[in-house]
Amino acid sequence: MELAAEDQGLGANYNMGGLSSIPADVIPSGFTPVFGLTVGQTTEKFAPREVPMDRIKTNFVK
Repeated sequence: MELAAEDQGLGANYNMGGLSSIPADVIPSGFTPVFGLTVGQTTEKFAPREVPMDRIKTNFVK
């Protein structure tokens, strides 16, 4: 959803701090939110950046 929102020119942000403010009657019975995603209009422009492939170490186990 985040990538789709940004592809449409919207700003998107994961928001875990606001989960406690969601009214109980909004969450369907049997579900527990683990994160929130805020989506909306923005005037911010984010420039692509180079991220080295070895920034996050990966260990493949076969």
